[in-house]
Amino acid sequence: MSFNYSSIIDEQLSRDDPLFWNRPTPVNCNTIRIMGIFLCIAAFIGIIFNGTLLYSFIRYKGLRSPPNIFVIFIVGMGFFASCTILPLTGTSSIYCQWLYKRTGCQLSAIVAFLYGCSSSYLLCGASLSRCYIIIRPFQAKYITVNRCIVISSIAIFIAFIWTMLPVIGWNEYTMEGARTSCCINWYDRRTSYISFLFFLFIVVYCIPLIILIIANTITMFGLKRMREKIENGIQTVFNRKRIEMERRILKSIIITTSGFIFTWTPYAIIFFVSAFQGKDYAISPMASFFCACFAKTSVIWIPMFYVMTSTQFQLNFVNRDALDQSIGTKRIDATAFNAPILPQKNGEIMMMKPITENINDIQPIATKID
Repeated sequence: MSFNYSSIIDEQLSRDDPLFWNRPTPVNCNTIRIMGIFLCIAAFIGIIFNGTLLYSFIRYKGLRSPPNIFVIFIVGMGFFASCTILPLTGTSSIYCQWLYKRTGCQLSAIVAFLYGCSSSYLLCGASLSRCYIIIRPFQAKYITVNRCIVISSIAIFIAFIWTMLPVIGWNEYTMEGARTSCCINWYDRRTSYISFLFFLFIVVYCIPLIILIIANTITMFGLKRMREKIENGIQTVFNRKRIEMERRILKSIIITTSGFIFTWTPYAIIFFVSAFQGKDYAISPMASFFCACFAKTSVIWIPMFYVMTSTQFQLNFVNRDALDQSIGTKRIDATAFNAPILPQKNGEIMMMKPITENINDIQPIATKID
């Protein structure tokens, strides 16, 4: 796994010299070329998957529920990444050298960093919102579409700040060891560069990972307790059908989150190990390149896992039946309560208000179907 980076890095060659960005790969070109073809195929699949999901979210209002807002932002970022980092890295790998000079290298690295960082934060938002709805069902009305949009925008803005730190001097974006892709400089031994690796590992990987594990664990135990109460004949806020729906939603979030962790963990480990090892004894360029490519393919796995686990989607097209059910239960989902529905009258339905602390507060209210 170790490799002497002094053998491939010319410290006398300035970053401003075009030759620095045009040198051929120091590793086996045939292997790199195969990975390049794979990345180009992944780019095409990512554009199709993410583009289809984006169209579905825009076309069908029933899909734009509060928890799905976070997924919409992830898909949007994935679509942009599929159009940029995968084609740039893939075509350069096919030619066994970087083709897009310094500007293209920095753009590719910035988009990859922004996508990975924002995706981890957005997945945290999706898990926390679902956890809040399960644990605090009577306050679930506060989890609205607009609030989720604001939270998602803040998450991306924070990720953007972290992304710009190397641009302003805390570390830098440069060529990876294989010289067909770009990332943060993780083989320089300057203190500021090493400190940024630690910072990145903690705020982009460790903290989101802890939040995801805790939030999803609490949600699973919350649903389990509700299911046990129903089986014991105890009245709860959710009925059996609603608990089953929440279980499927939680399953979708957990599988999507697991896919993200699975694809990015090897690359995160490389960053952590490289913080203790310099260019004279570091991870081999081929190993780091494979891990980087695997991480970048998360633009495929995240939407794919979501499509396969969501009851609102089929593999190719939107399931209209599921959408009709989603629209019919949209307002019930907002209050996290399956209220009794009375006969329809003049385009409205009569719905009982959720149980409150004062039993006298229970009154029927009219809710117009969108």
